[in-house]
Amino acid sequence: MSQDTPSQGTRQLITKSLKKVLSSLVRLVVRYGVTYPEFLELLKKVYVDEVRQDLQRKGDKVTLSRISVVSGVHRKDVKRLLEDAPDESYVPEKSSLTSRLISLWVGDSRFLDEQGEPCLLPRQGDLSFESLVREVSVDIRPRTVFDEWLDRGLLTEQEGQCQLNLNALFPSDDLATKVSFFARNTSDHIAACEHNLRGELPPLPERSVFYNRLSCESVSALQDTASHESQALLVKLNKQAQQLAREDDGKAEADHRFILGVYFYREQDQQDG
Repeated sequence: MSQDTPSQGTRQLITKSLKKVLSSLVRLVVRYGVTYPEFLELLKKVYVDEVRQDLQRKGDKVTLSRISVVSGVHRKDVKRLLEDAPDESYVPEKSSLTSRLISLWVGDSRFLDEQGEPCLLPRQGDLSFESLVREVSVDIRPRTVFDEWLDRGLLTEQEGQCQLNLNALFPSDDLATKVSFFARNTSDHIAACEHNLRGELPPLPERSVFYNRLSCESVSALQDTASHESQALLVKLNKQAQQLAREDDGKAEADHRFILGVYFYREQDQQDG
């Protein structure tokens, strides 16, 4: 057995834990009408892609037979799947634009007041809502963004001044936006866990706090605290990231990314018997 080959006990441990992870995922896909054959075909495709990339990273020879042996996918399926056009994941343009605009408004010192809070912005002129949109995209009319944000409650206007409403950021009623964030956040969260399971250094922050035997009212109070404190952390980190992004602009080594996510889940314990 090579040094990189997991032991039988390790594989059994991972397999057992996967049942819990997959239960939530399968609950989601069943709710949206994805059948087992459809899911299996997608799983085959992912297996083939990941094994191919893993072989390339290790410098091993990449062949249909090798991918088939490592993945367990039949050779003819490997050939067919590799010949299929790649299905690139994406973040919808609208959600990407909204995220970048909000990040700029709450993180760039030019758009913050003396207390570090998002400024009231005039509709037009220097350091205005219009100039904010122009910094992110010259292809989108500021009026279009303004009207959409008004409809979504992301901002309010009074006497020509625009005020950002952070409390209206989530959840979005746009399913495409929610699905794109689900894909990015979940995949990166699992990637962070996988990094730590491998024992890579330095370990990535991946922590949680858990309590049961609480009343519904107590959990609601904790949820309110989590929402407030997590938003404050994300805003603080966004400000630092904006500053560092300006300092790194143009550097050849500026080829890294990061993501910090927070989540809160609650449910009523299932009673036995």
